[in-house]
Amino acid sequence: MDTSTPQPGKNRSNTGLLLLVVLLLISNVVMLWLLMQRGKEVEQGQQKVEALEERNEDVLGMLERTLNSYDSLQTENDTIKQELELQKQQVQELIEKVKRGNYSLAKAKKEAETLRSIMKGYIAQIDSLNRANQQLTAEKQQLTQDLGEEKAQKEALATEKAALEGRVAKGAVLHATSITAGALFVRNNGKQVDTERASKAEMVKCCFTLGVNNVTDAGDKTIYMRVISPDGKVLPTSDGSNRFKFDGVEGEYSAKREVNYQNQPLDACIFWTGGEALRTGQYIVEIYEAGALVSKANFNLK
Repeated sequence: MDTSTPQPGKNRSNTGLLLLVVLLLISNVVMLWLLMQRGKEVEQGQQKVEALEERNEDVLGMLERTLNSYDSLQTENDTIKQELELQKQQVQELIEKVKRGNYSLAKAKKEAETLRSIMKGYIAQIDSLNRANQQLTAEKQQLTQDLGEEKAQKEALATEKAALEGRVAKGAVLHATSITAGALFVRNNGKQVDTERASKAEMVKCCFTLGVNNVTDAGDKTIYMRVISPDGKVLPTSDGSNRFKFDGVEGEYSAKREVNYQNQPLDACIFWTGGEALRTGQYIVEIYEAGALVSKANFNLK
């Protein structure tokens, strides 16, 4: 049997080794804890960065949507156009500040919300102007239509009036119920004798009967006679003053006289005594009153 006692040096060695192991374990635990804490801090920092980036993206998105909304606004009002351009510049400047990362996101978001609120006010204002313009356009179209209709009515009335005046004017023209014309020569005793011989003819006589006309005004009427010779010339008056208007033109007449017409049948005669020698052929005699043809006749000289 071994009755020897443990050696003190060996026990101390074991105790020291055990203490070292315990210290290493504690150190590892501490290191593990520190690593875990550092991991949590990194994760929290990453989450903060992600949240900041997300807020940054949200603010930028809000600003860009606001800018697009400003770009989409259309108006013809010059004052509003200028104001919109100023607001767009503010939005663009704010976007640049946020992108540079040296501007408070909270402040940027607040300003973005303010700009967006202002934009909504412009939208309401532009909508109001557009509705007013649409109303004015509709009223203008209605007014144009009314004026067009009124013009058409006036034109129709003017046409009807002109047609009526034309019918009245046409109805006011005197007409002859009978007309005769021929040449005369004067005997020594002053008696007028009809002739068909050009060598003897000295005068042209035209007699006619004006018919009943209740449309024309009663009173003195000037009757014009045109005697057209075979060569197409109008026999001139004795005094040479023989211009008058008829059928819308101005021409010559051979003789004229005044008659008093009272809307009842009236017999009248006109004489041409120009003193010009007459030639052979057919002569045309036309009677006019108020520029309109009353009647005409013809005769021949041999």
